[in-house]
Amino acid sequence: MKDLWVKNGIVFTEEGFREVNIRVIDGRIDSFQKNEPEPLIEKTDTTIDASGCLVVPGFIDAHVHFNDPGRTEWEGIETGSRAAAIGGTTTIFDMPLNCAPSVTNFKNLQDKKDYLTARSYVDYALWGGMTDTNLTNRQELSQMGEGIIAWKAFMSESGIEDFRFVSPDGLKQAMQAAKEHKKILALHAEWNEEINKWTAFYKHRAGINEREAFLASRPISAEETAVSYALELAAKYGTALHFVHISSAKVIGLIEQAKKSGVDVTVETCPHYLIFDEEDFLKSGAILKCAPPLRPRDEVEGLWDCLQSGWIDTIGSDHSPCLYSMKTTESIWDAWGGIQGVQFTWLSLLDEALKRRMNLKQILPLGTSNVAKRFGIADRKGQIRPGLDADLVLIRLDESTFVNKQSLAFRNAYSPYEDKEFLLKVKKTILRGRVIYDDQSGVSNEKLGVCL
Repeated sequence: MKDLWVKNGIVFTEEGFREVNIRVIDGRIDSFQKNEPEPLIEKTDTTIDASGCLVVPGFIDAHVHFNDPGRTEWEGIETGSRAAAIGGTTTIFDMPLNCAPSVTNFKNLQDKKDYLTARSYVDYALWGGMTDTNLTNRQELSQMGEGIIAWKAFMSESGIEDFRFVSPDGLKQAMQAAKEHKKILALHAEWNEEINKWTAFYKHRAGINEREAFLASRPISAEETAVSYALELAAKYGTALHFVHISSAKVIGLIEQAKKSGVDVTVETCPHYLIFDEEDFLKSGAILKCAPPLRPRDEVEGLWDCLQSGWIDTIGSDHSPCLYSMKTTESIWDAWGGIQGVQFTWLSLLDEALKRRMNLKQILPLGTSNVAKRFGIADRKGQIRPGLDADLVLIRLDESTFVNKQSLAFRNAYSPYEDKEFLLKVKKTILRGRVIYDDQSGVSNEKLGVCL
């Protein structure tokens, strides 16, 4: 029986922040005891001194693309999970596309599971893909449903050849299948027909800046149309729905109305929609290209208002890496759309929230307990509570983190967060009672992550 103490920290519990010591036995939280500050000789296998630190639950990032197997040169589970650990994330959910082949059948799912074994620094779960090519194979979908955290579908072109978007009629089948499997259906919600129309209009239009043209080709109305249609179907079929990377307060307002009417729906946004705006994209270009695109500053402020009102349920990085050469194309239209951010999700978000004088009690659940509860892993993850995995992050608010190229842990060392300074620092990341990252010694040599 392995016994570990995390002492002298300010611990985020169900009751809020408390000055308690945490006893960990065999990787799980055993109990709290009264904190009586004392000088400690730290021994990371038995005692961790958290003096001066907030101790918060390990973050759960439900939206990453680590591209393994098949496109490891873009990222891979090893470098992706290493970057996640450095940023305080202890659990990730890997999306079913950008790996090759995509996870759209049972064999691909099993092959991916086998391949990832013993390669990750953090715990992980896998999404399954619903596309127009597999919707009619209910037996296959049923088999897959046993081994995934949830389903993912696109309502517009995904940019990956073997991951076809779901048509409006196909979405009805997807809703029914997800309901049958008692699994959440997550949607990339942009209306494909509208995007195609505006892309055709703007792509070769003379006299307009290419970057401005790209922004105009994916308007908020394309999100609004897609979300409205999906909400109608979810209400009809009783499907549990989760919208990923929503970029507009107006669209989140539609989702909030549906929640109040009884639809089983949650919504995620991403740090880049809360930090950057379309002016940043116009200045920096493809390094900030994503879909939906970045929005005007008033939309950014609107998202913060939604967050403060409790209308946003989860935060995910939507870490979508690629080779740097795929960002330096001659035309913005040809550049890969995705942002490298998993290492900085919570550094950037907490930094911005603190600058806005927001209460961390309101922010932290967006990457911890809310995610765990929504995706059915709250019996293991998401809170610092006896009986749960000892996934912990030690954070200091009196130290800062400066991002330079040397500090990037991604396989391809670039990020829009480069040259930013965050007014907090992750000191340690602990997975099931084991230190997997220490700001002095770096990332552990052991890859302890397991598939949930």
